[in-house]
Order: sequence, then C-alpha cells, then structure tokens
Amino acid sequence: MSDERTNEERPAAAADESVEQSGADQETAGSAEAAELAEKLAELNDRYLRLAAEFDNYRKRRADRDRQQRLSAFRELLESVLPAVDDLHRAVEHEAQDAETFRAGLHAVIDKLDHALANLGVERLKPLGEDFDPQLHECLATDDQTDAEPGTVTAVFADGYRLGDVLLRPAKVVIAQQSDENPTHADE
Repeated sequence: MSDERTNEERPAAAADESVEQSGADQETAGSAEAAELAEKLAELNDRYLRLAAEFDNYRKRRADRDRQQRLSAFRELLESVLPAVDDLHRAVEHEAQDAETFRAGLHAVIDKLDHALANLGVERLKPLGEDFDPQLHECLATDDQTDAEPGTVTAVFADGYRLGDVLLRPAKVVIAQQSDENPTHADE
C-alpha cells in the first residue's frame, strides 16, 4: 500500500509544483508588464513636462513680443507728435510781437499734429452741417434758434476721431431742433 500511496502522492506533488511554477511564471510576467507600464508612464510624464515647459516658454515669448509691439507703436506715435510739442515749447519761450503771429504759429503746430495723426491712420471727424449720427456724435445741446433742418449739427464743441472702423472719440455737438414758433410743413 505504501507503493500505491507514493504513486498517488507523486502526481499530486507534481501538480502542486506545476501550480507553483505557473504562479512564478505569472508573477514574472506580471512584474515585467508592471515594469513596462512604469517605463511608459515615466516616458509620458517626461513628454508632459517637456510640453508644459514648451508652452510656458511660448507664453513668455508671446508676452514679450506683444510688449515690444506696443512699445514700437507707442514710439511711432511719440516720434510723430514730438515735433509739434517742440514747436509749442518754442512758442512759449519766444514771445510773439503781435497776436496774429502767435496765432499763425499755433495754426502751424495744429497742422503738424493733424498731419501726425493722419499718418497714424487717425481720421478727424468734422460734422458741422451734417445730419446727427448717434454712432459718431454726442449731442450736448439742442438749438431751436436756427434755420437749419432739425437733426442737423449746428455747432461743434470737439471734433471726433476715428482709427479705421474704431471710433476713438465721438464729436461733441449741438443739433438743430424744431422750434415751436417755426413749425415745418408736415406739422401744419
């Protein structure tokens, strides 16, 4: 009987060894897979960090370029306006012999400033005599003592300015209003 038991025990021991062997194989395969995943994770993390650093550098370069463009535009504006400012300083330092000479000097400075603004693309809006346009004009008062058509600009306190399609400042105006004493034909 002891031979029988030994024969029976042998296949069971072999089966236990086989299970242990396949468990070790699975453990080895699992650790290899884990190592592979850890390596892939490290690679992806490195790529992420490099991409984040590249984006941060791009953002800094873009901010610096934007700052340089603003400075360049501001410098261009100042370079075009400074000659007129110099003329104003000279006018204050030298007293004119008469009011007409002083007035002519001021007109020359104004012309320089207008020319500088025009070179920068700024358009001066002179609405006197035009129909009131709330997109371009700011009505400060109405005038019912005029023969102008109602809604017509009769006086300008300050011209408006536009840069391309952008209104920098609306013209500040007075518009004609229909007087109660002077009704139009449509009211009769």
